[in-house]
Amino acid sequence: MKKNINTKIPNILFLFTDQQRADTLSCYGNTEINTPNLDKLANSSFVFENAYVSQPLCTPARSTILSGTYPHTNGCTTNNIPLDISIPTIAELVDSNYHRAYFGKWNLGDEVIPQHGFTHRISIDDGYRTWYSNKKYLEKLSDHTKFLENLGYVPDEERFGAKVFSRQMSCNLPVEHTKASFMAKEINSFLNTNKENPFILYAGFFEPHPPYSGPLNKAYNPGILKTPPHFLKKPDANASYINQITAEYYSSLKKYDGSPISKTQDWKQLRANYYGNVSLIDQAVGNILDHLEEIGIADNTIVVYTSEHGEHLGDHSTLEKGLLYEESI
Repeated sequence: MKKNINTKIPNILFLFTDQQRADTLSCYGNTEINTPNLDKLANSSFVFENAYVSQPLCTPARSTILSGTYPHTNGCTTNNIPLDISIPTIAELVDSNYHRAYFGKWNLGDEVIPQHGFTHRISIDDGYRTWYSNKKYLEKLSDHTKFLENLGYVPDEERFGAKVFSRQMSCNLPVEHTKASFMAKEINSFLNTNKENPFILYAGFFEPHPPYSGPLNKAYNPGILKTPPHFLKKPDANASYINQITAEYYSSLKKYDGSPISKTQDWKQLRANYYGNVSLIDQAVGNILDHLEEIGIADNTIVVYTSEHGEHLGDHSTLEKGLLYEESI
């Protein structure tokens, strides 16, 4: 393949998902999820066996990924705390020749505007409007919302003075209209425009974050999926109190984020749906990696793939993240 001779310094493409467990990839032992593109990437990459998050929660983990500092150092110790302007991100530290772009979920304050050194911004979520620091930002809706409206979709939720798309609706669209596919298309458009210049591009995918549902819900048979020994097993009396009460909380629910969880078969279906969203990400990543090859810059692009933290997915009778189990961290 012909290399991009005009680029003297490597491009950086940082792809990270939201709430994806390490064991959803074949390079970490999964034999059930169909992820050919991520498998191909892993087979040509360094694969780190022991990588742990700074804190298994969205904003704190993202603050570390972007700045290289611990949450207790940068101040983002829980969700929806803005990353202070005094904390530089990688976009503010790299060579000034880099074009700096951020696509997708940000969750570090003022979701829809370019900031912290990133000069090109494509946003996908309007769920953080409550925490915007300036009223003028409320006039701007996410790029994914505008994309859906242009296709004729009608927003189904009101959020702080604006009609927006609920996560339930935006996650259950046809594959080509999901956030993952939208991001892949937008990223490839950016690559076309910037292939002759060095760039650093961070892509924060939303999937497979809850709601545990998506267009590939039927891709996996929940009845034959393997479950670990601690699936739906509550922590014993020697476990920490927070682990015990969290398990009791989820065990008492009939539904969570729209998904029924009152029966074992419900939890297995939720697991299958989550696997479908991992495959959705695989398709989007495959589109991006193939495009790098097509436009001749793959050999000069450093690709990093990771997730901000994991997901319990019914293990230890819990969902989401936040606890210091391996599945979460």
